[in-house]
Parts: sequence; structure tokens; C-alpha cells
Amino acid sequence: MEEETIHLTEILLNAINELFSQLFSSIDNTIYSILDDITFIQPDILSNPTFRHILGESNAEGILLICNSLILGFILYYAINYLLSHLTYAKIDSPKQFIFKAIIFIAIMNASIWICEQIIHLISLITISISNISENTFHEEACFSNFINHLNQSLYIGTDSFNLFSFDGIIKSFTSFGLINLVFTYSLRYIMIQIFILLSPFAFLSLISNSSEWFFKVWIKSFLSLLLVQILISLILLLSFSINPTPNTTLSKLLFIGIIYALTRANNFMKELFGGISTTVTASFSQLSNMH
Repeated sequence: MEEETIHLTEILLNAINELFSQLFSSIDNTIYSILDDITFIQPDILSNPTFRHILGESNAEGILLICNSLILGFILYYAINYLLSHLTYAKIDSPKQFIFKAIIFIAIMNASIWICEQIIHLISLITISISNISENTFHEEACFSNFINHLNQSLYIGTDSFNLFSFDGIIKSFTSFGLINLVFTYSLRYIMIQIFILLSPFAFLSLISNSSEWFFKVWIKSFLSLLLVQILISLILLLSFSINPTPNTTLSKLLFIGIIYALTRANNFMKELFGGISTTVTASFSQLSNMH
């Protein structure tokens, strides 16, 4: 009876190990290939014709049309405030100052897609420079594809020898689920960057009035914070290649776990430095649970 129980236990453990081994292998071959595309934002994020049509190729279509329609509202708001300022003695811009600011920021508003493209291009150049440093030093680009190959050299466990309930199995599980979390986190970041690009005309238009310029400050801080994350990610990936994976020591495995944890927390680190918003999926779930 005891032998049958032990035999059934071994069959169950082998089935679980084989299931998770195939799962992790499938994840390695499919999901991780898109991490570089959604993490390292390039100016081609604006090349989607549908996206550009939503934003507006000219001031007579898309979101630009809405913003140009709001100009009249800003003029009326200033006119009312200017008249009331003679009664309340409130400090307000002179008509010349208002007209000058309106001309400048309306022009910038209509060129918002070009300005966002140049900001993304600048951040992208810095990221590429870090990748070049990695290539010159370690002969590998600082990207997720190379990092995962580097990671598997230290954590790779064959299908036959994989044991979910061993120390190596736990580490492999942690890294796999940690990288899946990165996919969700940076997918959300990718979407949020597109949303902030769509909000850029409103942000530049808000600079016309002193009462609404707070919106631009919030927008630029959040937009830059989301973009600058990829510089921090490049630096973390650059650091990961300095870890020697050949001797499969416990220290090297734990260091790789630290790298993955740093990658998942990169957005929070940047938010604490510059402000803005967080796109960490786990943080969002905890915030939602606290609301109930």
C-alpha cells in the first residue's frame, strides 16, 4: 500500500513538473520576444496612420480640431476675467501678453505631434547609446532578448531534470512570472504613452491661461517619467551582463532575481525621482483592493 502511494505521488510530481516545464518553455519562446518592442519606445510609435488620424494631421481634424475650437473659450474666459479685474483689482495678464502667449502656444499646439516625436527620438538616442556601450563592452546589446538568453544560461533547467519544488525550480518560477509581470506592466506603459501623446495638444493649449497651466505641468512630468523609464531599464540590463552566469552559483541566481525585481520596480523608481504616474500592474491591483 505504501509503495503504491509513493508511486502515485511520484507520478503526480512528474506530471506537475512536466506541465510547468512546458509552460515556462512556451513562455520563453513566445511572450518575451515582444518585450523589446513594447519597452523601448521609438518614434515609429507615431507612424500608425489611424493614430495620426485620431490626433489630426491638420488643425481641421481629430483632436487638433477640438483644441482649436477651445481657443474661443480661452479668449472669452480671458475677456471676462479682464473686465472683472477692473472691479476686483485682481492681477491678470495684459491684452498684449495674452495675445503673444496665445499666438506662441497655439502654434506649438498644432505642432504637438512633431514635438512629441522629437522628445521620443531624444530618449531613444540615449537608450541606443547605452545599448552601444553594452555591445562594445559585453558584445551584446542591452535588450530583453539577450538578457533572457543570458538568464537561461544560469537558470536553465532541462525538461527531465526540472523540479518545481526544488530551490532551482522556485527560482525559475519566480523569474518566469516576474517576466510575465513585465509584459503586462510595459504593455500598460505603452498604452499610457500613446494616451499622453493624444493629450499633448490640450497640454500645450493650457499654457495660454495661468489658471490652466497646471495641466501642462502634470502632463509633461508624467509623459517624461514614462519615457525615461526605458533609460533606467537599459542601465539595469547593462548591469545584468556583468553577472557571470557560467558558474551556476546560488549568488548569481539570486542576483538575477534582483535584476528582475529591479526591472519590475523601474517605473516606481522613476516616479519617485521625477513624479508622474505608475504603470506597475501589481501596484494597481493593490490600490484597487485598498479602495474596497
